[in-house]
Amino acid sequence: MGEARGAQTFGIIAALNKPQAKELEGEITPWLAARGVGCRDEATMVRDGVADLDAIVVLGGDGLMMRAARMFPDVPLLGINFGHVGFLTMVERKDWRAAIEATLAGEHRVQRSPTLQVDVLRGSATVASGWVINDAVIRAGPQLIEVELYVDGQYVNIYPGDGMIVSTPQGSTAYCMSAGGPILTRGVRGFVIIALNPHSPIRIPLVVEEESTIDLVMVNDRPSWLYLDGKIEDAPDLQRGDLIRVRRGQPTFSLVLLEGMSFFTAVRSRFNFLIRPDSVPSRA
Repeated sequence: MGEARGAQTFGIIAALNKPQAKELEGEITPWLAARGVGCRDEATMVRDGVADLDAIVVLGGDGLMMRAARMFPDVPLLGINFGHVGFLTMVERKDWRAAIEATLAGEHRVQRSPTLQVDVLRGSATVASGWVINDAVIRAGPQLIEVELYVDGQYVNIYPGDGMIVSTPQGSTAYCMSAGGPILTRGVRGFVIIALNPHSPIRIPLVVEEESTIDLVMVNDRPSWLYLDGKIEDAPDLQRGDLIRVRRGQPTFSLVLLEGMSFFTAVRSRFNFLIRPDSVPSRA
């Protein structure tokens, strides 16, 4: 068993719609206290802040991980999977003790991944802005739209189609992957730009460096909206001439990774990404 390194304090967030997650929260809190580790629930973290937390244990799915990261940016998150895919919540419920013990003992590393700052400029005014962990998506209504792409002020192309996605590395396994984009492995410092169903045989996605400024310009009046991490309720209507500027966000998405956690194992198992399901690796 790992031993805690001095005074430590953890946060804990449980999915409200999953009774088993709340039950496990009630088990973890006294378990940590018995080891001299402080523990704050979500309400206490909102009230008292998180500046002194070592990590937050998230009991839920990938959606809760993203909500926790938005509420408490830059704090390392240890995800215990109560969801369906669980690509960010990589620890299974039965392994929670070993995972938390390893984190307490310092037998982990923290992966800090980039996020996106998105601003909608209409003339000289900023009419909408937001910060996202996975992706910024322009989506058309029933008719195709036309979007011009500029990277660091350089014109790239015009894309007639259903819209555009700008994705972070962690978002590359979400909508980006579903749209035919590349999967960026952990540690890649760049963003993916991919057109949604472009009315063109040229549909190759781009990967640009992390410090790039990505400008998307709306060049027609057909209905379209901007979705930030899939949030429909906050999606602003876009107009001809709007410039959607996407840059690296200031906060990071911080994930606790333990020994034995494999990005490629997660891809194969979570997405059933198996070319030959019965194959056995020839190398250990």
